[in-house]
Order: sequence, then structure tokens, then C-alpha cells
Amino acid sequence: MSLEVHVKDVVKRDVNTVFNAVINKDTISKYFVSSASADLIEGTKVKWEWKDFCAECLVTVLSINENSNIVFSWKGNKVATEVEMEFNSQSDNVTEVSIKERSYDNNEEGIKKVMQQTQGWTDFICSLKAYLYTGVNLRNGEMN
Repeated sequence: MSLEVHVKDVVKRDVNTVFNAVINKDTISKYFVSSASADLIEGTKVKWEWKDFCAECLVTVLSINENSNIVFSWKGNKVATEVEMEFNSQSDNVTEVSIKERSYDNNEEGIKKVMQQTQGWTDFICSLKAYLYTGVNLRNGEMN
């Protein structure tokens, strides 16, 4: 049996705003990555870069359903995984964001990577919320 990451939280913004903050290269670079080579569009490959960590990763966008979900593959933790983000409108100004990343080996190394990715995706959602609520980029402490 393989291991998966599961992270879920509520963002007090409408689903269109939250969804676009993830797929738009100019917006995601204000809270999550240092830079993105392109918007997330189904069938494309996008390079995400984290300059403060001297890291980059190629994201292959497998599917996108507008304001509903995004599925991509990557090696964000040096392991090939698939990430699924779901966006569910709870009301006009509340969106539930659910992130699942699969599949990690069920061994000591896999457990470490699942814990790291759980922390990473939790940070992603917290950074998204901070940016959408206040305009603060938690990665660099600046207002955007």
C-alpha cells in the first residue's frame, strides 16, 4: 500500500479568485514560487522555481477543470508523484481547498517525504490565504 498526502483548509474568498491564484503564473509567484514559466494550462509543462532554496521543478499539467480541480505530476520531493487540488465553493466567499499528493512508498523514506510534503502543502495554503487576505508574501515578507 502506498502513502498519500492529504491537506484541506478553507479560504475566505470566492472559488474563482482562489482557483486563479493557483493557475496564474503572476499570482502564484507572489506567495508560493519565486517564478513560474507559464500559467497552468492542461497539457503544458511549467517550470516552478524557488530561488531562496536554489530549487526548481517541472510541473506537467495533466488536467484542469475550471474552478473545480487541477491535476499535475512533478518531482517536488525528488519522487515522481501526482498532485490533485480540488476547489469547492462553500458559499459566495468561502472556498474549500483540498490537496492530495500520491504515491509514496510505504517505508521509512516514504514516511519522511509524506511528512515534508504535508508541511509544504500546509505552507502553500497558509501563504495563499495570507496573500489573498492581506497582500503579504510570506516567502519574502513583502507586500505585493
